[in-house]
Amino acid sequence: MKTCAARSGGTVPAYAEARWDGPGFYPADDSSIFDGAKLRVQIKASRPGADPVLAQRDFAGVEDRLEDSSSSADYRGSYRTATISHRAGAGALADAVLFLDWQGDGRGYQHHDYTASPTV
Repeated sequence: MKTCAARSGGTVPAYAEARWDGPGFYPADDSSIFDGAKLRVQIKASRPGADPVLAQRDFAGVEDRLEDSSSSADYRGSYRTATISHRAGAGALADAVLFLDWQGDGRGYQHHDYTASPTV
């Protein structure tokens, strides 16, 4: 997972890009791997302790990409979110959380946190 933030005056644009090498035991283009998947991009104010969220957006398009494969069932792929932006003071950063709900496991969405971008 790569999470990127930049600064353009008082505005901070951010996006996330996920890359994976998925399992080899599913049939090609198996749309039943997940009950749901989404990638959340957040813009946060960098503060001591917990960083408060200033803006966030979920991108459900990652599910289709995760369940897509080559004709030989190779589930290697990537997904890049659209850019979100928010007016933020000094010391902002971007963060990403991947939510996966594996089909039929009964556990609902499980979250996977990743390293935030550098502070901008």
